[in-house]
Amino acid sequence: MQITKIFTFDAAHALTHYYGKCERFHGHTYTLHVTVEGVIQKNGMVVDFHLLKRVVEKYVIDKVDHQNLNDILVNPSTEMVVRWMWNQLKDLPKLLQKELKDPTLAEDLKRYLISEKPFKPEAEKKMKVKLVELKLFETATSFVTYRGDR
Repeated sequence: MQITKIFTFDAAHALTHYYGKCERFHGHTYTLHVTVEGVIQKNGMVVDFHLLKRVVEKYVIDKVDHQNLNDILVNPSTEMVVRWMWNQLKDLPKLLQKELKDPTLAEDLKRYLISEKPFKPEAEKKMKVKLVELKLFETATSFVTYRGDR
């Protein structure tokens, strides 16, 4: 089963390998769709949306929101930005497990996510979630879909 979480952020960039209006510094309100795939766990979910949100915000959104994307990439085209985002999230199961161990994650949410049992390292084997697709919209009508280097 696949689930998708949607994020928005604002960022600016100038395309360094492009000739035209977009070579000048300008900004966008981007929309990012993060799609993951996995099996439904005992708690009835593939992955908790709140947990996925925390991970994506920590490893991607917080690094790009209200930033100059040229500080991250030499030529921050939408294609290059979405590939950078994929690389930040490609180890998603490990990032989700790491987030479960974060002491700032509410104890009741932790118990719910791990079915009322204490966290054990072998629980990592049970979280069979993988990143399958990122869709990054630069405008409402222009976007890039990325499924990793195939």
